[in-house]
Amino acid sequence: MMALVPLGWWGQTVHAQSSAVLSEAELLGALRAFRAEIEGMQKQLAASPLSQPVGRRTLRYDEYSALYANWSSRVQERYGVLNGYYEEVNRIYRANPNSRLYLDIRKAYLDAKTTFDALSTSLAQCAKPEDTRTPTIVVTDGRLNTHLTKTVATVKTETTPTVDIGQVDELRYIGKFDAVELYLLVHHGMACYVMYGLHERKVDASGHVVDEIDPRMVFSRTFDVSKVQNFTPQEHLDYVLTLDLTPVQAQLETWRFITESLARAKSYARGD
Repeated sequence: MMALVPLGWWGQTVHAQSSAVLSEAELLGALRAFRAEIEGMQKQLAASPLSQPVGRRTLRYDEYSALYANWSSRVQERYGVLNGYYEEVNRIYRANPNSRLYLDIRKAYLDAKTTFDALSTSLAQCAKPEDTRTPTIVVTDGRLNTHLTKTVATVKTETTPTVDIGQVDELRYIGKFDAVELYLLVHHGMACYVMYGLHERKVDASGHVVDEIDPRMVFSRTFDVSKVQNFTPQEHLDYVLTLDLTPVQAQLETWRFITESLARAKSYARGD
């Protein structure tokens, strides 16, 4: 949760609107405008990638981090402005508690603070960048490569993906197994694996052995996601080896979209 300093810490901070003392009418108008501004920010945050489930990442890790930092700075800055208004309200109370506008000003301040607190709570509920990262897993035991080699060689290639990555509820990077990247896609309680980066060993014209990346992805058949929800990467590998697999040769635009989506998911992995 984002730490906010106690009310009053910014007691000497002048509010953003002006360094001059506000009149009662000006303060009342400023508080109402501030509340409207915070309500607008709340709507912006709700529509932001920060408020999306982590599994539906639309940004790379560095982009997500920058966005989170920007929002944290904006909210903290508006908190300083709110504290400036708090000092103004106190000043009016000390000078003239029987002021005709004091009760309206006090209510406007409390309404503004309640709205700001809701915004602060919403941001605190967004995943911190570091909380979205998962360890990088690399396993080389030969089984997945062997399984995929047989599949790619014997199964007829489909022309379209079996799963629309743009509509999935979660796209999770599991790890790299035998140089093949393994991802889990989840949609409406059903899941499948997708594998990318298949390497095929060939001999070129000069007789040298070269590794080529197969321009296809491999999708597994779907299954109930509850079966694998708490699997370790090794258990995911063991399970995918039991599934029927289908290689997919996507159209160029679809292929680009899929690879970009997978790259975003992978960008959240970290080396331990």
